[in-house]
Amino acid sequence: MVRFPRGWVFHPQAARRGSSQLAWRPGWAGTGQQPIVPVPISRYRGTVSGVPINGGQAQGVVPSSGAVTLSVGPQGLGTVWYPAQVTISTTTGALDTAVALVYCGPPSVLTPATLVGTVFSGNGTVALAVPSLSPGQVVTVAWTGAHEGDQAAVNIIGTMDALTTG
Repeated sequence: MVRFPRGWVFHPQAARRGSSQLAWRPGWAGTGQQPIVPVPISRYRGTVSGVPINGGQAQGVVPSSGAVTLSVGPQGLGTVWYPAQVTISTTTGALDTAVALVYCGPPSVLTPATLVGTVFSGNGTVALAVPSLSPGQVVTVAWTGAHEGDQAAVNIIGTMDALTTG
């Protein structure tokens, strides 16, 4: 039989009311949730380089027009991407007759920045020889002639720099 030590409490926050930083504090709707305190910009003193790109994916559903555009790029202060390749796909696969155009640069409603690759099957990989991307710059893939209802996806592979407090 398991015996708990004398004074053991199953809900430690309830037992520590007001006695420590781990104590229960009133928050949103009585849950104890507190807002996340932002780290001041002055605390970021270094850069971590060569980190694999995290979050370089986007996906969407092809509408009845057969044209879909997906964009993905770095976000956050001091984040710089060095993309090496873009992998694009649709659920139709290799038999897809769609044409996918890959652009790099600032997002634009009328015309994306610089055409860096074309994939005639709507699925494939494009090697990128582009300068680094900073926040505000994106990789955009525009499909035309895709099958309605297909899932279209883009994945960026490469490395990035990020700020660190250390």
